[in-house]
Amino acid sequence: MTKIRKKKRSAIKVLLIAAAVICVAVIGVAGFAHAKLSQMQKEAVQITSKPTENIVSTPIPTPSLEPIEGTPDDIDQDHDDEVDPADVNEDPIYDTDAIDENVINILIVGEDTRPNESGQGRSDTLMLLSYNREANEAKLVSFLRDTYVYIPGHEKWNRINTAYRFGGIGLTINTINENFGLDIQYYIITDFVNMQKIVDTLGGLELQVTQKEAAYINSYVSSNTLPEEKGTYLLNGEQVLVHCRNRKMGDGDWGRTSRQRQVMLAFFNRAKKERSVETLTLLANSLLEYVSTNIDATTLIKLGIDAVFSDNFDLQGRAVPFEDTWKYARVNGASVIQMDLEANKELLQEYLFGNE
Repeated sequence: MTKIRKKKRSAIKVLLIAAAVICVAVIGVAGFAHAKLSQMQKEAVQITSKPTENIVSTPIPTPSLEPIEGTPDDIDQDHDDEVDPADVNEDPIYDTDAIDENVINILIVGEDTRPNESGQGRSDTLMLLSYNREANEAKLVSFLRDTYVYIPGHEKWNRINTAYRFGGIGLTINTINENFGLDIQYYIITDFVNMQKIVDTLGGLELQVTQKEAAYINSYVSSNTLPEEKGTYLLNGEQVLVHCRNRKMGDGDWGRTSRQRQVMLAFFNRAKKERSVETLTLLANSLLEYVSTNIDATTLIKLGIDAVFSDNFDLQGRAVPFEDTWKYARVNGASVIQMDLEANKELLQEYLFGNE
């Protein structure tokens, strides 16, 4: 009987030691992840109180634009903006009270700096990731690059993607918050070259493409061509980059932003396949050099765990301007998307914070 008790105590002791080792390993992985993710915040743009001189009850009036019938040829094309160096700043993010404590809004920016272009590049991709902790769902909202908005602090109206050229991520976030009444405080920035590297680091992304999209990708990628028929294929970084930039399918930026949201969903599905803290930590470490953010490591880890390890996590997507709230127009010889600002503000807030 005594021998049996000793064996039981010995077995319990072994189990306790094993449990302790596992706990130490998990804590070590979490600590490693925390340290590595913290490095992504190097040179993060600061959040500051909004200066009183920048507080206005209403922006300057919307300029009168020349309406355009049909789809203009130059829409969704790069414009040679005359940027006075005196107008270029690295603006801080203005502190904004949370609209709903359960909802965290993060602006994802795809930077596109041309080789011969000086100063800040453009925000070629602007996507809002809105996560509702209580509902355990996320929403992706693409802002079309040619949307004509008020640029706060510069007392001018311009395309939304020019805010990044004038004041970096700070002015971009402030512009979206000012125009749409939002509370964005966080950001994630990468660029198209780095996105290609990220996809290759992950071993590719599975995407469904149409026959025309596959043919378009093949026209730009000489190796590893896709079958030119509708299907789901594993795309490498170069192919995903071409797919994200594709605006030649007849639907311009509407289709391009839809493809970008599709790629974001594929990133999410790729992470869901792992469901391993260790693997996700290694991935985070390998992606470290390609991304910058001001989100603290604890929040990043929490968001990642919520999304990846939840069985009922839901991800939806839309684009701004919303349907039937915009028209093409011309200003200073360039085509833009003129929207009903108040209608889009109301619809976007309802989409993010309502019960839709």
